[in-house]
Amino acid sequence: STKWSVLSSRVEGLVAELSQVVGRQDAYCVSQSRAEGPAMCAVREKMLATDWAQEWVQKRTMFSYGEEMSTDPLEAMLLKQLTFMATPRRVLEIGMFVGYGSVAMLEGATHARVVSLEIDPYLKGWLADCLTGFPEIAHRHEVVVGPALDSLPKLTGEFDLVFVDANKAEYRRYIELILELNLLAPTGVIVCDNVLYNGYPYVHPHFDAQPARRHFGDAIKEFNQWVCDHSQLEQVVLPIRDGMSIIRRREA
Repeated sequence: STKWSVLSSRVEGLVAELSQVVGRQDAYCVSQSRAEGPAMCAVREKMLATDWAQEWVQKRTMFSYGEEMSTDPLEAMLLKQLTFMATPRRVLEIGMFVGYGSVAMLEGATHARVVSLEIDPYLKGWLADCLTGFPEIAHRHEVVVGPALDSLPKLTGEFDLVFVDANKAEYRRYIELILELNLLAPTGVIVCDNVLYNGYPYVHPHFDAQPARRHFGDAIKEFNQWVCDHSQLEQVVLPIRDGMSIIRRREA
Protein backbone atom coordinates (compact mmCIF):
# COMPACT_ATOMS: atom_id res chain seq x y z
CA SER A 1 0.00 0.00 0.00
CA THR A 2 2.93 2.32 0.71
CA LYS A 3 4.25 1.74 -2.82
CA TRP A 4 0.93 2.69 -4.39
CA SER A 5 0.58 5.68 -2.09
CA VAL A 6 3.95 7.03 -3.22
CA LEU A 7 3.11 6.37 -6.88
CA SER A 8 -0.26 8.08 -6.48
CA SER A 9 1.41 11.13 -4.95
CA ARG A 10 3.87 11.31 -7.84
CA VAL A 11 1.08 11.08 -10.41
CA GLU A 12 -0.91 13.73 -8.56
CA GLY A 13 2.14 15.99 -8.53
CA LEU A 14 2.75 15.52 -12.26
CA VAL A 15 -0.89 16.27 -13.06
CA ALA A 16 -0.78 19.43 -10.94
CA GLU A 17 2.44 20.54 -12.64
CA LEU A 18 1.01 19.81 -16.09
CA SER A 19 -2.10 21.81 -15.23
CA GLN A 20 0.03 24.79 -14.21
CA VAL A 21 2.33 24.63 -17.25
CA VAL A 22 -0.37 24.11 -19.88
CA GLY A 23 -3.22 25.96 -18.21
CA ARG A 24 -1.30 29.19 -17.76
CA GLN A 25 0.67 29.17 -21.00
CA ASP A 26 -1.79 31.05 -23.22
CA ALA A 27 -2.53 33.72 -20.63
CA TYR A 28 1.19 34.30 -20.09
CA CYS A 29 1.88 34.55 -23.84
CA VAL A 30 -0.91 37.10 -24.27
CA SER A 31 0.26 39.11 -21.25
CA GLN A 32 3.76 39.39 -22.72
CA SER A 33 2.64 40.23 -26.27
CA ARG A 34 2.21 43.87 -27.24
CA ALA A 35 1.28 43.96 -30.91
CA GLU A 36 -2.37 45.00 -30.75
CA GLY A 37 -2.78 48.37 -32.45
CA PRO A 38 -5.56 50.94 -31.88
CA ALA A 39 -7.85 49.69 -34.65
CA MET A 40 -7.50 46.10 -33.45
CA CYS A 41 -8.29 47.25 -29.92
CA ALA A 42 -11.40 49.11 -31.12
CA VAL A 43 -12.72 46.00 -32.88
CA ARG A 44 -12.05 43.75 -29.91
CA GLU A 45 -13.69 46.13 -27.44
CA LYS A 46 -16.78 46.55 -29.60
CA MET A 47 -16.99 42.77 -30.03
CA LEU A 48 -16.92 42.26 -26.26
CA ALA A 49 -19.53 44.98 -25.75
CA THR A 50 -21.94 43.59 -28.36
CA ASP A 51 -24.86 41.54 -27.05
CA TRP A 52 -24.61 38.79 -29.65
CA ALA A 53 -27.44 36.75 -28.14
CA GLN A 54 -29.79 39.73 -28.49
CA GLU A 55 -28.67 40.39 -32.06
CA TRP A 56 -29.58 36.79 -32.88
CA VAL A 57 -32.94 37.03 -31.10
CA GLN A 58 -33.72 40.19 -33.08
CA LYS A 59 -32.82 38.29 -36.28
CA ARG A 60 -30.16 40.81 -37.24
CA THR A 61 -27.48 38.15 -37.73
CA MET A 62 -27.54 35.08 -39.95
CA PHE A 63 -26.18 32.86 -37.18
CA SER A 64 -25.86 32.78 -33.40
CA TYR A 65 -22.47 34.31 -32.64
CA GLY A 66 -20.16 34.65 -29.66
CA GLU A 67 -16.77 36.22 -29.03
CA GLU A 68 -15.18 32.76 -29.16
CA MET A 69 -15.75 32.79 -32.92
CA SER A 70 -13.27 35.62 -33.40
CA THR A 71 -9.59 35.23 -34.13
CA ASP A 72 -7.88 34.90 -30.76
CA PRO A 73 -5.77 37.92 -29.64
CA LEU A 74 -2.54 35.91 -29.67
CA GLU A 75 -3.30 34.53 -33.14
CA ALA A 76 -4.27 37.99 -34.39
CA MET A 77 -1.02 39.50 -33.13
CA LEU A 78 0.93 36.68 -34.78
CA LEU A 79 -1.02 37.30 -37.99
CA LYS A 80 -0.10 40.96 -37.80
CA GLN A 81 3.59 40.12 -37.44
CA LEU A 82 3.48 37.57 -40.27
CA THR A 83 1.86 40.17 -42.51
CA PHE A 84 4.52 42.70 -41.58
CA MET A 85 7.28 40.22 -42.48
CA ALA A 86 5.64 39.11 -45.74
CA THR A 87 5.04 42.71 -46.94
CA PRO A 88 2.11 41.62 -49.14
CA ARG A 89 0.52 43.82 -51.76
CA ARG A 90 -2.83 42.01 -51.68
CA VAL A 91 -4.30 39.84 -48.93
CA LEU A 92 -7.30 37.52 -49.12
CA GLU A 93 -9.27 36.55 -46.03
CA ILE A 94 -11.82 33.73 -46.18
CA GLY A 95 -14.17 34.13 -43.22
CA MET A 96 -14.10 37.52 -41.50
CA PHE A 97 -16.58 37.53 -38.57
CA VAL A 98 -15.99 40.88 -36.78
CA GLY A 99 -12.80 41.61 -38.71
CA TYR A 100 -10.30 41.36 -35.86
CA GLY A 101 -7.98 39.30 -38.07
CA SER A 102 -8.60 41.57 -41.06
CA VAL A 103 -7.62 44.65 -39.11
CA ALA A 104 -4.58 42.87 -37.67
CA MET A 105 -3.32 42.27 -41.21
CA LEU A 106 -4.16 45.82 -42.27
CA GLU A 107 -2.16 47.14 -39.32
CA GLY A 108 0.70 44.77 -40.08
CA ALA A 109 1.11 45.83 -43.71
CA THR A 110 0.29 49.51 -44.00
CA HIS A 111 0.32 49.49 -47.82
CA ALA A 112 -1.58 46.24 -48.37
CA ARG A 113 -5.18 45.91 -49.49
CA VAL A 114 -7.27 43.20 -47.83
CA VAL A 115 -10.25 41.49 -49.45
CA SER A 116 -12.46 39.64 -46.94
CA LEU A 117 -15.07 37.06 -47.92
CA GLU A 118 -17.93 37.04 -45.40
CA ILE A 119 -21.32 35.37 -45.69
CA ASP A 120 -23.23 37.63 -43.27
CA PRO A 121 -23.98 41.20 -44.49
CA TYR A 122 -24.63 42.28 -40.88
CA LEU A 123 -20.94 41.85 -40.08
CA LYS A 124 -19.87 44.04 -42.98
CA GLY A 125 -21.89 46.93 -41.55
CA TRP A 126 -20.81 46.13 -37.99
CA LEU A 127 -17.13 46.48 -38.92
CA ALA A 128 -17.66 49.54 -41.13
CA ASP A 129 -19.22 51.38 -38.19
CA CYS A 130 -16.32 50.35 -35.97
CA LEU A 131 -13.70 51.65 -38.43
CA THR A 132 -15.17 55.11 -39.00
CA GLY A 133 -12.41 56.50 -36.81
CA PHE A 134 -9.71 54.68 -38.80
CA PRO A 135 -10.08 55.83 -42.43
CA GLU A 136 -6.50 54.81 -43.24
CA ILE A 137 -7.51 51.23 -42.40
CA ALA A 138 -11.03 51.26 -43.84
CA HIS A 139 -10.10 52.51 -47.31
CA ARG A 140 -7.77 49.54 -47.85
CA HIS A 141 -10.39 46.96 -46.86
CA GLU A 142 -13.00 45.41 -49.15
CA VAL A 143 -15.67 43.03 -47.85
CA VAL A 144 -17.32 40.70 -50.36
CA VAL A 145 -20.61 39.34 -49.00
CA GLY A 146 -21.73 35.83 -49.87
CA PRO A 147 -20.69 32.18 -49.49
CA ALA A 148 -16.94 31.88 -49.98
CA LEU A 149 -17.27 29.07 -52.52
CA ASP A 150 -19.42 31.38 -54.66
CA SER A 151 -17.17 34.42 -54.20
CA LEU A 152 -13.80 32.81 -54.88
CA PRO A 153 -14.40 32.17 -58.62
CA LYS A 154 -15.32 35.85 -59.07
CA LEU A 155 -11.98 37.13 -57.78
CA THR A 156 -9.23 38.22 -60.14
CA GLY A 157 -5.52 38.79 -59.73
CA GLU A 158 -3.07 37.23 -57.31
CA PHE A 159 -2.86 37.41 -53.55
CA ASP A 160 0.42 37.35 -51.64
CA LEU A 161 -1.17 36.16 -48.40
CA VAL A 162 -4.35 34.17 -47.76
CA PHE A 163 -5.91 33.68 -44.32
CA VAL A 164 -8.52 30.92 -44.01
CA ASP A 165 -10.91 30.87 -41.05
CA ALA A 166 -14.35 29.89 -42.32
CA ASN A 167 -16.42 26.70 -42.69
CA LYS A 168 -14.09 23.91 -41.56
CA ALA A 169 -15.77 21.38 -43.85
CA GLU A 170 -14.86 23.53 -46.86
CA TYR A 171 -11.16 24.19 -46.16
CA ARG A 172 -9.95 21.73 -48.78
CA ARG A 173 -12.20 23.17 -51.48
CA TYR A 174 -11.04 26.70 -50.65
CA ILE A 175 -7.43 25.72 -51.25
CA GLU A 176 -8.29 23.74 -54.36
CA LEU A 177 -10.04 26.76 -55.86
CA ILE A 178 -7.21 29.11 -54.91
CA LEU A 179 -4.78 26.86 -56.77
CA GLU A 180 -7.09 26.15 -59.73
CA LEU A 181 -7.87 29.84 -60.24
CA ASN A 182 -4.23 30.90 -59.78
CA LEU A 183 -5.19 33.27 -56.97
CA LEU A 184 -2.00 32.59 -55.00
CA ALA A 185 1.08 34.54 -56.05
CA PRO A 186 4.18 32.42 -56.84
CA THR A 187 5.73 33.32 -53.49
CA GLY A 188 2.38 33.55 -51.71
CA VAL A 189 1.57 31.97 -48.35
CA ILE A 190 -1.66 30.52 -46.98
CA VAL A 191 -2.37 30.60 -43.24
CA CYS A 192 -5.18 28.37 -41.93
CA ASP A 193 -6.76 28.70 -38.50
CA ASN A 194 -8.31 25.99 -36.27
CA VAL A 195 -6.29 23.15 -37.79
CA LEU A 196 -6.15 21.38 -34.42
CA TYR A 197 -9.87 22.00 -33.80
CA ASN A 198 -10.10 21.29 -30.07
CA GLY A 199 -7.99 18.16 -30.50
CA TYR A 200 -10.57 16.35 -32.64
CA PRO A 201 -8.09 15.53 -35.46
CA TYR A 202 -5.86 13.50 -33.13
CA VAL A 203 -8.00 12.51 -30.10
CA HIS A 204 -10.14 9.36 -30.13
CA PRO A 205 -13.92 10.01 -30.47
CA HIS A 206 -14.42 8.33 -27.09
CA PHE A 207 -13.14 11.53 -25.48
CA ASP A 208 -15.33 13.95 -27.48
CA ALA A 209 -16.77 16.61 -25.19
CA GLN A 210 -19.09 17.78 -27.99
CA PRO A 211 -19.82 14.81 -30.30
CA ALA A 212 -21.91 17.01 -32.61
CA ARG A 213 -18.71 18.80 -33.66
CA ARG A 214 -16.92 15.60 -34.61
CA HIS A 215 -17.73 16.00 -38.33
CA PHE A 216 -15.85 19.31 -38.40
CA GLY A 217 -12.94 17.70 -36.57
CA ASP A 218 -12.87 14.86 -39.09
CA ALA A 219 -13.00 17.36 -41.96
CA ILE A 220 -10.02 19.24 -40.51
CA LYS A 221 -8.12 15.98 -40.01
CA GLU A 222 -8.72 15.03 -43.65
CA PHE A 223 -7.74 18.53 -44.78
CA ASN A 224 -4.47 18.48 -42.85
CA GLN A 225 -3.57 15.08 -44.30
CA TRP A 226 -4.53 16.19 -47.81
CA VAL A 227 -2.19 19.18 -47.61
CA CYS A 228 0.54 17.02 -46.06
CA ASP A 229 0.30 14.55 -48.96
CA HIS A 230 -0.09 17.19 -51.69
CA SER A 231 2.79 17.00 -54.15
CA GLN A 232 2.77 20.76 -54.80
CA LEU A 233 2.37 22.03 -51.24
CA GLU A 234 4.32 22.07 -48.01
CA GLN A 235 2.96 23.00 -44.62
CA VAL A 236 3.97 23.55 -41.03
CA VAL A 237 1.32 22.95 -38.34
CA LEU A 238 1.78 25.04 -35.21
CA PRO A 239 0.14 24.45 -31.79
CA ILE A 240 -0.86 28.08 -31.34
CA ARG A 241 -4.26 28.29 -29.64
CA ASP A 242 -6.56 26.07 -31.76
CA GLY A 243 -3.81 25.39 -34.28
CA MET A 244 -2.47 27.34 -37.25
CA SER A 245 -0.84 26.01 -40.39
CA ILE A 246 1.40 27.85 -42.82
CA ILE A 247 1.20 26.54 -46.38
CA ARG A 248 3.09 27.43 -49.53
CA ARG A 249 3.91 25.94 -52.90
CA ARG A 250 6.93 23.67 -53.05
CA GLU A 251 9.88 25.07 -54.93
CA ALA A 252 10.26 23.53 -58.38
